[in-house]
Amino acid sequence: MRKMYKVILAGVTAFLAACSNDASVDSGISGATTEPSTSPKAELTEEQKSILAKSFYTLIDSTKLDSLKAILGTEITEDNYRYFNIIPISVKNDQFFSYPSKDGRKVCDVVTFSQESKPRVDRKGVFRAMSYDVHGSYCYLKKMKGNEDYWAEVCSGEEDYAFAHSHETYRMTKIIDVDGVPVIMNTIGTGGFKSFFGYGVSCGEYLKEFKQSCSASNGLFLDLGDACNMNDLSLACASFIPEGKTPDEVLNSYTEGYKIQCLEDSQKYAPYDDENYVYIDPFSDSLYRDSVNRVSNLVYEWSRAQKHSMYAYRWQFSIIDSTVGLDDCDNFVYQEREDDEIALKHLNSLGFAYNTLPDTKNADAYRKEGVYVLPDSLVAEFFPNLATYPAGIESLKWYPPEVFYIIVLKDVGAKGHLVTNYDADGIYVTDIVKSGNCPEDTTVHYSMILLADSPDWNVLDRSIVKTTYVSDNWNCDKPETLEKIEPYGEWTISFEEFRYYEEWFALFETDRFVELYGGKERFIEHFGEDYYLKLVGKE
Repeated sequence: MRKMYKVILAGVTAFLAACSNDASVDSGISGATTEPSTSPKAELTEEQKSILAKSFYTLIDSTKLDSLKAILGTEITEDNYRYFNIIPISVKNDQFFSYPSKDGRKVCDVVTFSQESKPRVDRKGVFRAMSYDVHGSYCYLKKMKGNEDYWAEVCSGEEDYAFAHSHETYRMTKIIDVDGVPVIMNTIGTGGFKSFFGYGVSCGEYLKEFKQSCSASNGLFLDLGDACNMNDLSLACASFIPEGKTPDEVLNSYTEGYKIQCLEDSQKYAPYDDENYVYIDPFSDSLYRDSVNRVSNLVYEWSRAQKHSMYAYRWQFSIIDSTVGLDDCDNFVYQEREDDEIALKHLNSLGFAYNTLPDTKNADAYRKEGVYVLPDSLVAEFFPNLATYPAGIESLKWYPPEVFYIIVLKDVGAKGHLVTNYDADGIYVTDIVKSGNCPEDTTVHYSMILLADSPDWNVLDRSIVKTTYVSDNWNCDKPETLEKIEPYGEWTISFEEFRYYEEWFALFETDRFVELYGGKERFIEHFGEDYYLKLVGKE
């Protein structure tokens, strides 16, 4: 349900202007050549900014570079975001330094490399990889040298650390050649669902430190994500090698700095004050596993019982149409229209729940369109059905310390709502309205969508950008359609979002659902008369 990834990238020209204003106001590189100078510092020249900006292309998958160059001047969408290699996908390890905490729960490793990515690119670099309480390694099969028919299982990551450690937070420094000019590329990225920035360090603090260090090096800063959305960072900084330094000297300096940081941070986590301390892995404890299984079963049954699912809310308005059908084996198949105007751009856009703002004193403070932090104490009042969630409200927060946010929307006249995307520029909402000849409706409604995210996520002051979608399924000229649509009330999460399409199809398109199986008689033969009667409302 998580991880949302979230990017709209401005054009290179606009980006360069923004970066030069932000990162180079009080520091810079003098002169019109590409040779950096340490004194006095000045703003980057256009030629220098062009070289640094060019280095960002190396973050793109080489197989997609040509196709993406054409749109870098307009927009990078979430579909393209996966081609940006902010974290090392695969490297050839040179040196490996490990600094785990005493109890083994915290990983902090420093790895130097001479090659990266696939296909292999000769490029020197170093990274610091960190994780805490997450098992980020996995095994893979590899052909053995001298015996191409024999595959061995590799688990340690001794030869390719990055490939074998997919859930760690990486801070990487590498040297990139741009038209014969060496450029330092610093990046921060996370390969898993749990970002970790060090002992007591929040996402916001880490972001601030990275931007300050980029500015101090007179570099160009690029946020490939949405700051601390989901407690996640996807950042890059390109800068020139300081005058008088060589690439090897720069990398050696970063390597030593990363090693010192790892050692100091790991010692903070180690329980040195208690020699009798023994760490017990909860995943190996049978009582823990039994408890998890029981809760998981309760959550599964609860989510399956939610006919008022957020996905059902969306589907009721429009997108269940002729793309639904049966394959040759009578399996239910569904494919969303490619031109669907209410397609979700952000995977977490639907949120945990949707509801009408209650008529209570506490709710009065939220009767203005915008984004708010919602205290945990008000979740049950604002979303009473969600409050019955078996695993508890706190469990909806993926990575503490997360907080709840609500997006409040104001209507004049009944409307449906979908938050299709959010990024650094705004919250994108689609207002769903009725089709046909409708009488004027001046009623006022307040709706809200519940999200959970990092407290460092800078979203509260963002504008709400609205578009309108006219629903063919919600038609004033067809009274029967008006009765089937429920634009308000509480709709909650369902973990079965990509399965059991027939349940929602049967709920909103009963006649067509029966016809898909060959009509009433064949449907009864296939499913039984009891299910048919229940489906058509005759218990």
